[in-house]
Amino acid sequence: MDERPRLWDRFLTERDRQVYAASGYGKRGGFGSRPALFIIDVQYNFCGDGPEDILDGLRTYRTHCGPEAWAAVAHIERLLLLAREKNLPIFYTESARRADLRDSGVQVGKNHRGHEKTVIEGTHATRVVAPLAPRPQDYLIGKRKPSCFFGTLFMSQLNFLDVDTLILTGCTTSGCLRATAVDAYSYNFKTIIPEETAFDRFEASHAINLFDLNCKYADVIPTDDVAAYLSACPARAETP
Repeated sequence: MDERPRLWDRFLTERDRQVYAASGYGKRGGFGSRPALFIIDVQYNFCGDGPEDILDGLRTYRTHCGPEAWAAVAHIERLLLLAREKNLPIFYTESARRADLRDSGVQVGKNHRGHEKTVIEGTHATRVVAPLAPRPQDYLIGKRKPSCFFGTLFMSQLNFLDVDTLILTGCTTSGCLRATAVDAYSYNFKTIIPEETAFDRFEASHAINLFDLNCKYADVIPTDDVAAYLSACPARAETP
């Protein structure tokens, strides 16, 4: 096992630890040379309008992820400022679901909030939180499914920008962040998840999904390490 304490340690059994040590998972994949920062679903419907207990927040937004969301926002903001200084591509997701939710598909039948209106495009609930607000030159990916690659122009834009490294932040760790990370790995991007920038409403799901992603699909590493990498990146020329 990694000698540093990790947030998933308390969820692993002794058998898990032995299997991890013997199986060869968790090798560091490393960074490439042409990164992009991606901020996934860091919206008011997941963060709430301010830090608050998750059970209180769920009364307003049933997608609420608790005070950990706003803690993650501060770490994301740090990386966002560095990416802007270097003129790196910055992507965001935004909800693309229409008001009648006819484009939500089977999701409306999978959970008890399937017909609620906090996922509709163009509303306060689906707006990126103010500290991370996108600029006109940033890239907005409208999505309806967990992976940001599914049914969007994301891959086309990454090809055009010649990106080789995706730094994924946001939520939820077990949902859209995970789905996007697995697809990024499948498309042969070096995939980085700054640990403190990811969040989820379920503590166990958050920890175990980070563990599994780090085992097989991404480098789950401290935000400090990612900040050091971005600080050392050369500034990127303006995109035509």
